[in-house]
Amino acid sequence: MALRIALIILGIVGIVDTAVLSMYSNLNLGVVLPALLGAPLLIIGMFYEPVIAYMARSGAWLKWTLISVYGIYALVTVIIGSMIYKKAHEQPENGVDALIVLGCGVRGERVSLTLKYRLDRAIEYLEANPDTIAVLSGGQGRGENISEAEAMQRYMLSHGIDEARIIKEDRSRSTEQNFLFSKKLIDERFPNGARLAFVTTGFHVLRAELVAKKQGIDITGFGAKDVFYIAPNNYMREVLAIVYYKLTGKA
Repeated sequence: MALRIALIILGIVGIVDTAVLSMYSNLNLGVVLPALLGAPLLIIGMFYEPVIAYMARSGAWLKWTLISVYGIYALVTVIIGSMIYKKAHEQPENGVDALIVLGCGVRGERVSLTLKYRLDRAIEYLEANPDTIAVLSGGQGRGENISEAEAMQRYMLSHGIDEARIIKEDRSRSTEQNFLFSKKLIDERFPNGARLAFVTTGFHVLRAELVAKKQGIDITGFGAKDVFYIAPNNYMREVLAIVYYKLTGKA
């Protein structure tokens, strides 16, 4: 009985989490994943006796397949999640020549809360390191009236950052392109080479750094805070994204 109740509770929590966040956030894997994991648990819990009877008739393979899938996912989440967390909380190196700020969603012409946190972290770094320039990287996506780079520049200018310290990279549509296109602009500004860093949301630092180093870019990243109510979902999604990247090389 206790197991059945636990399955029902876990299933409901996962489905409710997805339902609530879908009203406030873009529908992505991180938002949908709790429901995908929770729905089977809810079904098993609600129809516990017939499901267990069916598993008994089908042999042990079905039972152990389900246990293995959830168990492996939990183990991988703990291992990779701890790596993500550690990387997200590393302190930035001071005095770099250029700081790449990775873009994300813009609402019309306004930066999203996630992007605001990245920009606030970047501004904090720029104020502490007056010789560092910022490369604002992000193209224009669906539902965005201007490029992410343009929205980011407007935000930085409104917060006192000198326009002379800003380079806009407004063509990229992925993390790979963020670094590829930004590096070309940096090389034009610093033909003899430059010390680099980047800032993104904490959960994204590890994968972004892997992507940059695969391109041969010597760079380290540091994290901005996440939107608290979606942070667990972002970690759940990012674990799978890193596994996918390591298996396919695609970010």
